Amino acid sequence: MAKILIIEDEPDQVKMVKLRLEANNYSVSASGNAQEGINLAREERPDLILLDMLLPDMDGLDVAKELKKDERTKDIPIIVVTAMGTPNIEEACIQAG
Repeated sequence: MAKILIIEDEPDQVKMVKLRLEANNYSVSASGNAQEGINLAREERPDLILLDMLLPDMDGLDVAKELKKDERTKDIPIIVVTAMGTPNIEEACIQAG
């Protein structure tokens, strides 16, 4: 069973995504803040990370950079989930890894 980690601070968003993924036979864990999410990624080594850009304790781009420089997590694919309409956010995410 594939493991997915959600790093998202909005509980309703986490609940909605988690229920949908679990209904499709994924194992899902979640964190409401960046540092806990980084720690979970290091411990659990999920197959995929869904990452919010706006977290209370750290910017999502910084989370991605932190995960990509760690040998334990550098190869885990990250999908950025954001409502940010900032110009060039896609390019910034690609540069972060």
